[in-house]
Amino acid sequence: MAVFNTVEYLRPALESISRQTYSDFELIVVDDGSNDGSTELLRSYASIEPRMLLIARNNLGLVATRNELLAAATGEFVAWMDSDDLSLPDRLSLQVEAFAADDRLVCLGGVAQCIDPEGNFLNIERYPLIHEEILVEQQKGGAMRFATTMMRRQVALAVGGFRGSFKVGEDFDFLLRLSEIGKMANLATTLYLYRQHLSSACGVFGSNWGAYRDQILDLARERREHGRDRLENGHTLEVVAGESRDGRLSASEKYSSWALHALQNGNRRIAWKHAKAAVRLCPTRLYALKTALRVLLNVKRDA
Repeated sequence: MAVFNTVEYLRPALESISRQTYSDFELIVVDDGSNDGSTELLRSYASIEPRMLLIARNNLGLVATRNELLAAATGEFVAWMDSDDLSLPDRLSLQVEAFAADDRLVCLGGVAQCIDPEGNFLNIERYPLIHEEILVEQQKGGAMRFATTMMRRQVALAVGGFRGSFKVGEDFDFLLRLSEIGKMANLATTLYLYRQHLSSACGVFGSNWGAYRDQILDLARERREHGRDRLENGHTLEVVAGESRDGRLSASEKYSSWALHALQNGNRRIAWKHAKAAVRLCPTRLYALKTALRVLLNVKRDA
């Protein structure tokens, strides 16, 4: 678990691991220079959770933190966990069972239930189950939710861990390289509650995802054609990021998305809450007004 300034969600994330039905694990946490109280909470939790190893240091960024976590691990398998999310109780046991049943498997993910900042259900992310379908979906920038994955540690080390100066997408690049040397799969079972909030990495850097995705897929093409890509040859990754967006506009779009996802999940009360927030932030934006109208019509129809 990599941690950076997620104190609001951190204790439930830690507890979701402590409460796993599979108990033979080590919880390795690297605190990447948090300054919001996360460090103190982690130290307190480590004092009561004997299976937890805490490494606290200055901020080095997510790529360095993920590699430090990978280097510190000693088990046969490594499962990843974001510090603002929740793993469901049977997550580790189901994944370990799947690895025990298939010695060709190198990486396994599963279904993620998206939740809003307060934990209300939004949409469900389902991914292809078998390796061949995962390879196809990866070419669109998807196929697995990284935080749901468990992998064989030796294979993760063999592909070189995480790399590059990615603001987003370091996990996608890593999964692509894993898929080139071994079997990937997803369980059809919900393993994970994936929290959406405005300060998450996806919320902050998500508008640049397309540029990073395209570069990462281009690196994969280079490996297929030449056996190595430019990063492996010592070059740097140059990504032209999009212009910075107005924070209120980005937040309004995110609230609109949550509203529509909650509506899709049948949670009209939460949908209306997020739709109102979207309009309140950007009252003249057509998408926000259309979202609010759509939710309101559904609420009145079922009244």
